[in-house]
Amino acid sequence: MFEYVAFNPYNASPEALATELTKKSAEGWEVVSIVPTPDGRYCTFLRRATAGLATSATNTSSVAAPTTNDLAVPAAWYADPSSRFELRYWNGKEWTEHVARAGQQYTDPPVA
Repeated sequence: MFEYVAFNPYNASPEALATELTKKSAEGWEVVSIVPTPDGRYCTFLRRATAGLATSATNTSSVAAPTTNDLAVPAAWYADPSSRFELRYWNGKEWTEHVARAGQQYTDPPVA
């Protein structure tokens, strides 16, 4: 069994992202997929075996979904509130059509 997270470092260049992912690798995380986000950044989907879990590092988004009333939640990938996909992109204001399952990105209109 694996634990999955979406890792969205703010304003990270590809070189800085590689450095951060090297650190994550030392913590037992494995890269599943790296996808561009609608705002021009990158989102990395990571996983690690559930045995020997450690506390998630800063800037690693757990997949707890924000509500549409929760405007303080930063833009990132979160658990899809409709449960049709694993993750859905929250742009900081609302859910978008960008979804993902098993590291693959798709488009699916949000359900109100």
